[in-house]
Amino acid sequence: MSPLFAFQLRRVARNRQFLFFTVVLPAAFTVFFTKVFAGPSGQVDAEQATATTVSMMAYGAVGAALGATIRLSFDRASGWLRQLRVTPVPHTSVVTVDVVVGMLLTLPPLLVVALTGRFVNGVRLAPGEWAGLIGVLWLGSAVFVALGLLLGWALEEKAAGGAIGIVGVVLAALGGLWVPVEAFPSGLRAVAHGLPSYWYAETGRAAAGGELPSVLAVAALIGFATVFAALAVLVARRRPLTAVAG
Repeated sequence: MSPLFAFQLRRVARNRQFLFFTVVLPAAFTVFFTKVFAGPSGQVDAEQATATTVSMMAYGAVGAALGATIRLSFDRASGWLRQLRVTPVPHTSVVTVDVVVGMLLTLPPLLVVALTGRFVNGVRLAPGEWAGLIGVLWLGSAVFVALGLLLGWALEEKAAGGAIGIVGVVLAALGGLWVPVEAFPSGLRAVAHGLPSYWYAETGRAAAGGELPSVLAVAALIGFATVFAALAVLVARRRPLTAVAG
């Protein structure tokens, strides 16, 4: 483990607000939404409990991926990236560390929400289905790591703080992570199908059912990841290592 990687991982992981919004909150929502949709009898429907668990796993992973990578804007503002440039550490290594840290930090919400679904809401999946669900959502989180890098390079420090909240809410609310897309009006359903969060959750639902994700869902996620990564590289090449004051 390189010193830079260990430093960056500790730096983000010890942020209490980050842990609350990406781990604790999705786990709490898992219980809350299940109880809300339990119906008058108070009995939790197994299918609904599973769907809610998958959605909240996706929600937590999206928040973790964005939160771990959008901090690039803060690193530029503080001069940290410029300081790294004068060290022997290659710039490609710095970017690689950011990507790896972003991917690793999506695992805690995936695991904690899965445990909450299993032991609090009684979601019962076969061991292979749990492994497939976590694995699929972990790999798919690369889309939002790429999006976070793009936003981190494109936005200034003051804008980035608000952007992560707005983007997170849009992806969750309109992507069907808080309310099933089936309950949307037809117009909003079309919007949902145009968001990576919808296809991300779809891959998780397929895995939870013991099936392979659809070709369309996988192709959509690969397409989004490719676009976000290409734009991030393009913006990074044009941006200064320090934020513009003002």
